[in-house]
Amino acid sequence: MKKLIASIVLGAILTAPIAVNAEDTKIGFVNGTRLVEESPQAKAAAERIKKEFDPRQQEIINAQKQLRDREERFLKDSAFMSTAEKQKKEREIVSAQRELRLKETELREDFTIRRNQEMAKVWEVLRETIQTYGKDQSFDLILFEGVSYASERVDVTDDVLKRLK
Repeated sequence: MKKLIASIVLGAILTAPIAVNAEDTKIGFVNGTRLVEESPQAKAAAERIKKEFDPRQQEIINAQKQLRDREERFLKDSAFMSTAEKQKKEREIVSAQRELRLKETELREDFTIRRNQEMAKVWEVLRETIQTYGKDQSFDLILFEGVSYASERVDVTDDVLKRLK
């Protein structure tokens, strides 16, 4: 939806009669992907998320290992178990597998929600920085998202990154 709106706005801008002389128009471009990859704000957000979710991830890894060990013990010992004991152990293992899958799903969903929250904050800082830079440097237009091509001449990503640091 954002890309559609950006395309419509860009089309309107490009097809509308421009009242200023082309020599007076100052246009810039910011590479959003590069900005997110290299900005200290995005790196800090990624680190916060990593610290927040590492303990839960480690808990799941440990539970996976315990479950594998349990399954291996069951396979070794099942020949010496009664039918009732085998069924009981199989149900316990299936229940543990189900519980582990649920924990993995919850972790993925929680991680996605938190990542989206953090990235929304980062994108807001990036937009504000680009707008401030554009005003300070007297740009008429800075393109940020939904750009198919921009030459190095109009790429101001390095300057915006300097402001973010």
